[in-house]
Amino acid sequence: MAKHVFGYHAIEELLRRGPLEGTLLIGRSNERIVRLVELARKAGVEVSEIDEADLTGLVASTAHKGVVLAVSRGAPTPKGDLAEELDRLGDRPAALALVLDGITDPQNLGAILRSADLFGVDLAIIPSRRSVQETGTVARVSAGASAYVPLVVVPNVPTALGVLKDRGFWVYGTEMKGQACHGTDLKGRVCLVLGGEGAGMHRLVRERCDALIAIPSGGHVDSFNVSVAAGILMYEVRRQQGFPR
Repeated sequence: MAKHVFGYHAIEELLRRGPLEGTLLIGRSNERIVRLVELARKAGVEVSEIDEADLTGLVASTAHKGVVLAVSRGAPTPKGDLAEELDRLGDRPAALALVLDGITDPQNLGAILRSADLFGVDLAIIPSRRSVQETGTVARVSAGASAYVPLVVVPNVPTALGVLKDRGFWVYGTEMKGQACHGTDLKGRVCLVLGGEGAGMHRLVRERCDALIAIPSGGHVDSFNVSVAAGILMYEVRRQQGFPR
């Protein structure tokens, strides 16, 4: 089954990344789309014209801007195996893993993956149930960055955290009552856990954490949006570890 990705930036990044098999569906012509067609042909991706109304039907949105990439193979983010991804990291002394415990909004997941790419996150993990999965909307919101973040889908988050601990990661859950993130030693091999919108982390996930951390804040609302919180915490970890080049 093809995955439909829309958004100029997302499509461009996927075509540049390659390899993939699919079709670039175009419903209009402008300078941006002409460049995408050129990239598609260089990548060996078929180009086909289609009515814009049909594009809208494919992605259930009018935000496609006249072009959709239907990916049949080489999907945007490879769903790796957790053990294999950790083997790839080897014994690197400083690493950053991100565990998203039940994020349900594709806009939030896309924004988090965009920040994860910019901060050089080594691994992102999401559960296979009660969580948004990678979609065309996620790829679009991430501006194509989701193509570059190693993403693993696991059946059980607490079990995955146990595997990370066995590989030398310290697991830090995020909670409003936690200790201040800037006062916590976040060097070394760090795993950040962020809970879902509203509900936060599940109980068993929280119990697996080595410590709970929070972002100091003022104001009148209860908390940061989860994608904003993720960006701030990734920044703090990389600030302490030394930013990746």
